[in-house]
Amino acid sequence: MDRAQDNGSFFDKLSGLLHQPLTILILITGVLVAYLLKVQIKIGVPYWDVFNYLNNALHFANMGNSGVVNHLPPLLPVVTSLVFRMGYVSVDVIFIISGLIFILGVIGLYLLLNERFNPTKSLAGSLIFISLPVVMAWAVSGCIDLPGVVFSIWALYFLVIGLKKDSKLLFLVLPLLVASLLTRYTAGLIVIPMIFYILANLNQVKEILHIKKVILGILIELGVLLAIFTYFILQLDTSALFGLFFDVVTSSSSGVEDVAYNSNFLYFLQNSLNYISLGPVQGTYRQLLNPSEGIPSILAYIIGIISVIGISSYIYRVLSTEKEDDISRVNLANLGKIIVILVLFMGLVLSFYSKSLILSEILLLVLVYLLYRFMARGKFEMDSKLALDLMFISWFGAYFIFHGILPFKVDRYFITMAPAFTYFIILGLSQFIGELKPRIKGLNSKSGWVYLMVALICLSSATATYIGHTPQKTFTVDISNASEWIKGYDPGYSSKVIGSDYPNAVTWYLHQDTTGAYLKNYNNTVEFADYLHENGVYYYFDSNKSHPNLKGYRIIKAFGVVAIYEKTTP
Repeated sequence: MDRAQDNGSFFDKLSGLLHQPLTILILITGVLVAYLLKVQIKIGVPYWDVFNYLNNALHFANMGNSGVVNHLPPLLPVVTSLVFRMGYVSVDVIFIISGLIFILGVIGLYLLLNERFNPTKSLAGSLIFISLPVVMAWAVSGCIDLPGVVFSIWALYFLVIGLKKDSKLLFLVLPLLVASLLTRYTAGLIVIPMIFYILANLNQVKEILHIKKVILGILIELGVLLAIFTYFILQLDTSALFGLFFDVVTSSSSGVEDVAYNSNFLYFLQNSLNYISLGPVQGTYRQLLNPSEGIPSILAYIIGIISVIGISSYIYRVLSTEKEDDISRVNLANLGKIIVILVLFMGLVLSFYSKSLILSEILLLVLVYLLYRFMARGKFEMDSKLALDLMFISWFGAYFIFHGILPFKVDRYFITMAPAFTYFIILGLSQFIGELKPRIKGLNSKSGWVYLMVALICLSSATATYIGHTPQKTFTVDISNASEWIKGYDPGYSSKVIGSDYPNAVTWYLHQDTTGAYLKNYNNTVEFADYLHENGVYYYFDSNKSHPNLKGYRIIKAFGVVAIYEKTTP
């Protein structure tokens, strides 16, 4: 009898657990990641830098020093190298690690959203985040953009709950911040919303028990983490790293010759609809990785319009909340506040278009902080929500400013803004539905289903688009096949100089340094062939679809779009 009761209790608990929004989210995300991994492993590496991380992982695993790019962020290669040391060396490793980190990120985003919204809205927001084309396409790709965002999400989450609930959790903020920096250097910009949130919650900071001990502990932790961070940085090519940092901060590098060069400051804003949903279902894999090259779906327009209406309504409600010193009322004090905000905003716009990155970020921080001080009402719940709203504004703004000023723009950079972008989608949707509740009978009791329906429509549309845009393979699979073939064709290949227009991939598959050789950098094929001869290139791997005739070389084998040239003249 007791056993039957225990079993009943167990199944009741299991049933209750399966009805929890977070459990549902983990199950959906796990299934989706498993599918994405299956596809990614099949089609191969989608992007150049992934091979650099793989080559660096081999270096960290003490399995070779070929193709090492020692100014890249080390964390993802280091984690990948741990699996390599166990004897499993494959491109699949970095895909799987990316997928696991992505799942952690979705959980973290749900928990962070849950500090502002109810569980149903947080579930819907997390599913919408997954559904963003630029997120789904890069989720398990092996690139560092999403992992960097994941550690940033968790750092912010522990900051928020550490100040609101348990100060001991604040000790997790710095390690996660350092982890995000070592995953993607620009993740350091997350300190902007962090600083704002701390300033907005100074009263909570002062009320922390044993505040001196907490501060001392954090300072000790900071010292240890700085030592660890310095150790990793010293393993890198610091001259290249700081040179790149100087160029970015001062905007001294125009980048005109780079394929990713784009001087449009509002590039990411103008393509925001493409980042919500793509259409039609069929298209190219390139459009999936770069949504700006596609067209937004009808769903994107609907969600975009609803979000804008909802956020506009929310701003109006905040400004018109009944209070004696209503900030929407025109008086001398409020006029002064409005003037200060307008001056700061104009200064921010001018510094942004003047490419003054540091000044722009400082003005953004000051602007959102003063907005909070001017709009705070002295009510804990209301001010807590306002602080989170402005924290996410500063998150989006910090990266929007940085990537707007940066002369190189690719769509995956939007991933750094995606969590904040999703936050405002769900905020707009929440306010829009809230305005409809009094007008539509029964909506109040069924609004939770509306959020889930919108989220599942987004997820279904994104998945269908992903399936429709995904090829059978990428050309990097052809490079893999070509590399395997050359090993059998010439067992002594390692003693010969090998060149390629995708050298880091060939380096990975052959485990030897490959000479970079790019036809586009030369006026004609004769000059290019002379370059190959001058550098002693014996085999040349060409990944262009149309393979030119090269003086002194002949094509000995082709795999898809990849052709192998062999030197025919002494």
